[in-house]
Amino acid sequence: MTYQELYRYARDAVSVSEARCLFEELLGIDRMALVEKGSLKAGKDERMLIEEAVKKRREGYPLQYIIGKWSFMGNDFIVGEGVLIPRDDTEVAVNECFSAVKNIRRAKILDLCSGSGIIAVTLAKLLPDAEITALELEDRAFGFLEKNIILNKADNVRALKGDIFRAFSCIEDKSFDAIISNPPYIKSGEISALQKEVGFEPVSALDGGEDGLDFYRCIAENWLSKLKNGGSITLEIGEEQAEDVTGLLSEKCISDIRTVKDIQGLDRVIFGTQKADN
Repeated sequence: MTYQELYRYARDAVSVSEARCLFEELLGIDRMALVEKGSLKAGKDERMLIEEAVKKRREGYPLQYIIGKWSFMGNDFIVGEGVLIPRDDTEVAVNECFSAVKNIRRAKILDLCSGSGIIAVTLAKLLPDAEITALELEDRAFGFLEKNIILNKADNVRALKGDIFRAFSCIEDKSFDAIISNPPYIKSGEISALQKEVGFEPVSALDGGEDGLDFYRCIAENWLSKLKNGGSITLEIGEEQAEDVTGLLSEKCISDIRTVKDIQGLDRVIFGTQKADN
């Protein structure tokens, strides 16, 4: 089987874009290289690699897990089983947090439920003088977080292993200029109905409890005190959670609360600030 024949097999089995991605990431063959060597015979190991990847993909296994990495806001992140896959929606939260602290010298930022570290690391690259703490509980996700800090040379990120429901006592009150989080927010009863690919991602990164609000309640109750006076809170949310999350924050003296929509016009982020006299 030639490279061109192998490519056509992958293209017909998945899609043009995914076939190109598999060739580039697994074989190191981009479109130009495929034209140049398309008539040459593919090696046995190369053929098996593509065939196995195609088989997994057709079974719904995430493309990101197959190639072992994914890009977010211009930076590459190592991903795999046990960690949530980076999604473009999260750019909205990163941009809101960045705008809030970009003029603060040596801003201190706390990323809760950090996962692979896409938020913490991206902010670290945008704000090289900032001090960022990334809190993550799950062992496998924490491993990816540490790898991605090293991969992106984000030396201003401190990875902290801990439970958002318990670790708050070890962090000093009024110590952060900003808190940001993309916590689990899917209702427990809706997880089984999610698309096939999502089923391979860790439930712990998706399950927000019976009503999807468990983590927001915890943040509102236990973490807002970690903000300095005038500090900001940025939370990614599900499509129908804006009103509930706004209510949780407003009860805890968060002011100037607003909802930010994503590129599809859906509610994606709740942003607010700690009252200066709180």
